[in-house]
Amino acid sequence: MKKLLLSFYALAMVITANSQSLNLIGHMSYTGTCAGVWDYVDSLNNEYAIVGVSDKVSIVDVTNPAAPVERFSVPALSGQTSLWRELKTWNKHAYAVSEGGGGVICIDLSHLPDTVTYNHWYGDSAISGLIADAHTIAATDGYIYVFGATGVSPGGCIIADISDPMNPHFTGLYTENYIHDGYIRNDTLWAGEIYLGQFSVIDVTDKSNPVLITATTTPSAFTHNVWLSDDGTHAFTTDEHTDAPLVSFNVSDLTNIQLEDIYVTDSLPSREVHNVRVLNDYLINPSYGSQLTIVDAAHPDNLIEIARAPTIFNGSNPGLCWDASPYLPSGNILVTDINGGLFIFQPDYQRACYLEGTITDSMTGVAIPNTLVEIISTVQQTQSSLAGIYKTGTGAAGTFDVTFSKTGYQPKTYTGITLSHGITTTLNAQLVAITTVAENVFTTSIEVNPNPFSNSFVLKLNAETITPSTVIQLFDVTGKMVFEQNITSPETNINLPLWIGSGLYNARINGTGKKMESIRLVKN
Repeated sequence: MKKLLLSFYALAMVITANSQSLNLIGHMSYTGTCAGVWDYVDSLNNEYAIVGVSDKVSIVDVTNPAAPVERFSVPALSGQTSLWRELKTWNKHAYAVSEGGGGVICIDLSHLPDTVTYNHWYGDSAISGLIADAHTIAATDGYIYVFGATGVSPGGCIIADISDPMNPHFTGLYTENYIHDGYIRNDTLWAGEIYLGQFSVIDVTDKSNPVLITATTTPSAFTHNVWLSDDGTHAFTTDEHTDAPLVSFNVSDLTNIQLEDIYVTDSLPSREVHNVRVLNDYLINPSYGSQLTIVDAAHPDNLIEIARAPTIFNGSNPGLCWDASPYLPSGNILVTDINGGLFIFQPDYQRACYLEGTITDSMTGVAIPNTLVEIISTVQQTQSSLAGIYKTGTGAAGTFDVTFSKTGYQPKTYTGITLSHGITTTLNAQLVAITTVAENVFTTSIEVNPNPFSNSFVLKLNAETITPSTVIQLFDVTGKMVFEQNITSPETNINLPLWIGSGLYNARINGTGKKMESIRLVKN
């Protein structure tokens, strides 16, 4: 798995060049708090930020990002101020919802820059008057998808046709589970079912009858949002929980969804990503701790942060960078911070510098799992997989020293490793096992006894000297370590689980002078 979660206080002191890839070029403050943000371009190619403020929807001209101007606003109805106000745009309209009420606000943007009009939709047909509030909304391909509406149990997904854009028409419901937020591509809904801690894949080909295809649990089991890679082979998820990672899942086979990598922010690893957006295989991540980060996801199994910037001033009162929209033609990124207002960043997208390789035992060639890999002078740390493979990298190019360390082995540092943008550098490491040096080499015998009355093999060790630092490791024929345990007494019976299976294995006892011995496990 990816980066170890180091102390917040240690990492907060680390400053890298990453922030230089995100230039703040515009800002607007509000008296209220900010939540969602999305983009719009009018017929004159003026660019706008549509901002969900606690007491209104703010329509901001950002054509000149250095001098953003609020052109119009749609005020919240009396008593409906709320921290949560989310929105999306489709064609020439915006659609907004709030947990404070007001139903779905339908906003006609087609007459910008001259004027806007709006009305409130509370549902029709079978759900007439039932949409008082909602948590989030999506709009695409002629439909809106309303999530977390309390008036329609359990707050799943309400689908409405917007052929008549100012007067949505109810089409269908997904009522399996509550949905916190969702992403739609083609005829598939990718839903963050936060209270079940999973993302669900839902077939919405028939809008009147959504069908659940599959669901997958996310690492911190509080799934906030999900977004799809450009090619549709990977889903990226966030969990709204302290220390939770952003996760890359391979979803190319929905019958076998696999977790591929995790990412926590380099500078504030305990502050989770709030929302993830995808553009050209980059992840744009508004995050807790009031910061925006960009991650290179061109290699979804090796997520690397390439840029970051704060969304507060003077380092005071860090809170929540809520949302981001990176889809304007100018390439500028619209960002909201709950207390900081609207930010406009100009990104410098650059591919990361990738470092990959395999770690093996210098004497046996056996792969070494769980080895710590550190790129010195950066915060980049990872561990090797069960097959001894590691993948990491940096956001900035340069020459680095790389250290490999593992209990029972001498640490090893490779110096002068050059890393370049968009290039995968291969660095294979061989580690030397630490053994006890003595005039007389200690002898150790290994005896395997399958026990018919228990669910384990019994591995019996006899040694002249076994110290508390001695470790036994068992490797299968592929070199994968399947068992590891400290040996605490000179004569020890060790129970090996039966799931290891019958077959030929290599056993190594570190600390006794014993190098490698083949043993065969046989079930009765």
